[in-house]
Amino acid sequence: MDQIFSDGQRFLLNVVLNRIIPADGALQGEGDLGLTRSVESAAAKEPSMISLFNRGLRVIEITGGQASSTRFDDLVVEALDQSLNSVQSTDPEFFLELVRRTYNGYYTNSRVFEAIGYAPRDAAPGEALELLDQSLLEKRWQRAPF
Repeated sequence: MDQIFSDGQRFLLNVVLNRIIPADGALQGEGDLGLTRSVESAAAKEPSMISLFNRGLRVIEITGGQASSTRFDDLVVEALDQSLNSVQSTDPEFFLELVRRTYNGYYTNSRVFEAIGYAPRDAAPGEALELLDQSLLEKRWQRAPF
């Protein structure tokens, strides 16, 4: 995979992913699972996504810089969330795509499956697979959205 984000952008994205899906008990945060590369890989497939993510990450940096004189990743949790709320309002197209890519990467990860007790299996010929038992994700859904 070609690297489309700078090391600084990857670091920032890692911090953001950990706020969108933070660690919770046995479940690691999205960034802590190393899924920054999966978001980057998904974005790299379309030139318009590269542009969207580059723009959105700049908006996050600027918004975080306006909230404090410290770097975005040094902000306290409330300030991080406030900055992300602002980005969601100012650039909803980017934010929606970021959240979509974040959830796709996280909820298809084998380590997350293991942590929530889900064991995917192959269907027998002619058998329809059951979808993921959504009650396994209930605790995640109870978290307030941005």
